[in-house]
Amino acid sequence: MYIELLILIQIEDSPKHGYEIKKEIQKDLGYLTDVNNNMLYPALRKFTEEGLVTKRINEQSGGPTQYIYEITENGKRRITELVNAFTERDARHHSEFLIRVSLFRYISQDKRLRILNMRMKDLEQLLLNLEERLEQPNIDYYRDQVLKVSISKLKTEMSWINKLIETVGREEE
Repeated sequence: MYIELLILIQIEDSPKHGYEIKKEIQKDLGYLTDVNNNMLYPALRKFTEEGLVTKRINEQSGGPTQYIYEITENGKRRITELVNAFTERDARHHSEFLIRVSLFRYISQDKRLRILNMRMKDLEQLLLNLEERLEQPNIDYYRDQVLKVSISKLKTEMSWINKLIETVGREEE
């Protein structure tokens, strides 16, 4: 679902053709996700059919015809809906969560806190599970090391989320 959101965000920033959209997503969030043409162009067709974007032809001398996509008011509303549509299942996915945080400017303070608390709840449960596994007898050295680094990463993310919660709590609506 976040791929659709990322595509719409790029078009909202400024009208773009498909290749530009793909490149901008890769520049912004390439370490989190990959957008290929089999994802991008069907989504753009769907958005055009649903009235979320408009498409116009950009004739180029000596080059292929480009289609420039521009966001509509319905598209802007859809961005807000997609950012807010964060479930417990989404909270388990690191990329889904990070992308939502990167788009917090689109949602209210209470929705930001909801997303952060959902992720924290998921991480707390995961931490408990990993700590229990670490205490199992006859654990080999390498599994022990993987569990320890995983626990360390979880604790770091939890600390970061607590700082975000504090920041959001201080924000004025």
